[in-house]
Amino acid sequence: MKKVIGMLALIALVGNIANAELLKNFKYDGKIEVNAFQVKDTDYNKNAADKTNDVDTRVQINAGFDLTEDVDAVVSIVKNNEQYGDAGRGEDANTIMDNMFFEQAYLNLKGVLGFDHKLGRQYYGNEGDLIVYYGPQGWPYTSAMNRNAIDGYTGWYKTGKWDFHGILAKDADTNLVGDNDEDIFGLNAKYDLMEEVKLTGYFYRYNEQSGTAFAGPADHLDTFGVKAMGVFKGFEYNAEVAKNMGKNNRLINNVGGAATNDYTGMAFLANAKYGMDLAGKITFMGEFAMGSGDDNVAATDDEAASFYSPNSDYRPGILWGGSHLSVIGGAGLSNLTTFNLGAMWNPSNAEKLTLGAKYFNFSPTEKLTGTAKSYDTYGNEFDLCANWQHNESVGLKAYYAMFMPDKDYAQRNSLTASDDSTEILGAAFSVKF
Repeated sequence: MKKVIGMLALIALVGNIANAELLKNFKYDGKIEVNAFQVKDTDYNKNAADKTNDVDTRVQINAGFDLTEDVDAVVSIVKNNEQYGDAGRGEDANTIMDNMFFEQAYLNLKGVLGFDHKLGRQYYGNEGDLIVYYGPQGWPYTSAMNRNAIDGYTGWYKTGKWDFHGILAKDADTNLVGDNDEDIFGLNAKYDLMEEVKLTGYFYRYNEQSGTAFAGPADHLDTFGVKAMGVFKGFEYNAEVAKNMGKNNRLINNVGGAATNDYTGMAFLANAKYGMDLAGKITFMGEFAMGSGDDNVAATDDEAASFYSPNSDYRPGILWGGSHLSVIGGAGLSNLTTFNLGAMWNPSNAEKLTLGAKYFNFSPTEKLTGTAKSYDTYGNEFDLCANWQHNESVGLKAYYAMFMPDKDYAQRNSLTASDDSTEILGAAFSVKF
């Protein structure tokens, strides 16, 4: 780590070191992102005239270089605390340094024992994944442009049409004598059968230690799943089924005295898209996803029937997925059934422009009971987006979304029993270097 920090310091302080022996294989890249938006009427009452205006920024710098013939180092620095107008002034050097975080700092061991190893703090998974993703949040952003990573080990091996990887890592370390740590480990295997069919199977366990507060057993969430994806007669498709197992002991760990139960949730996700030439390129797409819910949340129930993910990044919709709605929205499929239909068009006379529109429907899988919760649907969302890709490095995006709450849902979640729409208008800028 001292060598890594030393290299970064040299880069910052010395103008021309391209020929330095230590940096002959030095590589770097990065990204600057700015997201400006206004969201209003999150309480479903337009008469309250509530508005939120923010301009969030994020800077990422990734650097890597060889330590030996078979070992290289990777470091990623992220700063995402600044909002335009924050405190009405700039930041001094100390504040800037305090808010620059090393989100990645790992060694990559190539070919040791026949496969590759990553040791240290690192990103893991793919943006939008239903089960697990640790890394910089992609668009649609939440207002904080979140980022996270794991500390630990991942192993990678490829042979023929097989691709394997495993993870053994720590998500949270409390540093207490009573161990409240949160750990994740798992295996993933992919087989490239043919262009039409690529298969993946996975298993993850997310383990939350109980500590000593209530002397309960550890909570362990097990998730098994299979995926299929490919291209068939011009249709690109993806389908996934996942199943929860394990012991839900969070009530004991965090509250005390309640009965344990079993994780039994299930989830299904399928999407497809098809492109054709029509005054350019037009692509139609659709998706359906369902995560089980729990119609009995009593502490004495022997099942935790809602579907849970270790660290999901499945976030459909600009408002829903960007966590801009009160109470509902965010990541995952716990007690959620949703579908969407949309289209994107890249006109032939403006090849850098892409226009898109999508319609979403959101409903609880299990209808919640009780006078204050009796509704079948959360509502519908309609998204519009225009993207201008100036070149490989510079992209601009303008977007608008409207969430139209179901009347029964809105009237039970609004202080004024109103069901007015929530709206967002924004623009996002991205520069890669």
